[in-house]
Amino acid sequence: MASKSGQSIIKAQYHFRPKGQQKCEVHKQNDVIFLCQDCNILICSKCSITLHKKHIDSFLEISDIKTRHNQILQDFVNETENVNIPKLNQEIISSRTKKTACKPMYDKLRKNIIDNTKKCKLELDKITEDYIALCDKMEVAAMDLIQTHITDLESRLKTLRELSSEYKQTLQTGTSVLVYDSVTEIREMDPDIPPTPNIDMAQFTPGMDRLSHLKQALGNLKLPTDHLQVGSATSGHSDQRPVVRPKQSTEAGQASTGEVRYKLRDRPTVMSQFPYPDGITSICPTSDGRAWLCDWTNTVNLIDNQGQVIQTIRHSSYITDISLDPTTGRLWLCCYSDKTICEVSTSHKPVTRFTTEGYPYSLCVTREGRAVVYTVGGRQGYKVGVYTVDGQELHTHIVEGEVLSISQCGVTGNIAVVVDYKGIIVYNPTLQPLVNYRGEGIQARGEGIQVRGSVTPDEFSPRTVVYDSKGNIVIGYMTRKTIELISGAGKYIKTLHTNKGDRE
Repeated sequence: MASKSGQSIIKAQYHFRPKGQQKCEVHKQNDVIFLCQDCNILICSKCSITLHKKHIDSFLEISDIKTRHNQILQDFVNETENVNIPKLNQEIISSRTKKTACKPMYDKLRKNIIDNTKKCKLELDKITEDYIALCDKMEVAAMDLIQTHITDLESRLKTLRELSSEYKQTLQTGTSVLVYDSVTEIREMDPDIPPTPNIDMAQFTPGMDRLSHLKQALGNLKLPTDHLQVGSATSGHSDQRPVVRPKQSTEAGQASTGEVRYKLRDRPTVMSQFPYPDGITSICPTSDGRAWLCDWTNTVNLIDNQGQVIQTIRHSSYITDISLDPTTGRLWLCCYSDKTICEVSTSHKPVTRFTTEGYPYSLCVTREGRAVVYTVGGRQGYKVGVYTVDGQELHTHIVEGEVLSISQCGVTGNIAVVVDYKGIIVYNPTLQPLVNYRGEGIQARGEGIQVRGSVTPDEFSPRTVVYDSKGNIVIGYMTRKTIELISGAGKYIKTLHTNKGDRE
């Protein structure tokens, strides 16, 4: 009989005689008549006074135990025929049924993957087609604009040449009245040459993390990791099965789903660093390596990667926070004193998009084109709201404390906020609370660098929160002067960086 490991279910033992043979294996002329219970073997009369004489107290005559052993045999036969054999037959039938269903199931799975891939390709082709059509329209409009400008310049050139010739003649032969009229005509002319129209308005920013977003668009393939054997099946089974598992490392980061792990660098790579003369309360990096900076004044600055200010936006109100639209790349302003949310137009002028009931303090523009705004005052007090670009309030959540920073996850769409004295709160896109992280796993420090246990919720004082491209949360921890990394599910991963200055 075969067992789960492919071996016989009869236990291995030393056989001193063949099964059913009545002669003693040692004294072949004698029949076996006793059972030596100490050795669990059948022996003859001569064995009982020689090899097994010390076991005499354990001897039983075979004839005396036959009835009991017959019952054991009968019980085994009954259980085998009535229970075990039917169960095995049923299991074989069930396994064959599953095997028969296996190919259609995986055929359907493969078809679903291929069909969805085709849909993704069609949608990408449609997006590409729309983008190309927009480029074509923009090109025609730009060409027409420049051609109109050229025609205007040529007309001005022709007019100037004619006037120059005319005024030369006037200087030579003209009357005083004609000279006066000519000067008057000159003074009424527009001397400025109109500048060439700016046609550098359309931009295309390639996706930075295409693979993860493409996988997200295609869908998730969930694989069982507890019993699925890799490769072709081998004879029998083993308790130690190779399984399909994601690669892991000793220093791994966990994405917000908890399913994907990846290798983290030992330390962040510093791309550039420089002194900056003013304070900074908000930073918005751009896709081309620059950054917008805000400092609770009525101006925001765009700097390059060496800290040089290359553009300044001014507004009539104090700007408490800024955010870049992840789709258009345009800058949005959170304007405290006049209770407005503004977008910086292509002419670099702030344009009011909507007004809030309370005073807006923190802002995040989402990939769906929504504005997540934290406001204070108003009828609902401290709240976080999700608004359309024209100010329609879609969702709202009352918070107990000051919201210092807001960020949206590019993988899940979840929204993380820093609430003063309450830690990091993660909401779903409709502002339903999912996670409240209070510093669990972060090591507290006493004097110098001495570690004195985990941070308590009262000691946890983050200032800024942003999501990375994998769905993890990066925290600016001001009192510790560190940058911490946690998963989107609120599990501590590691300290990314420690600095002498404060981290906001």
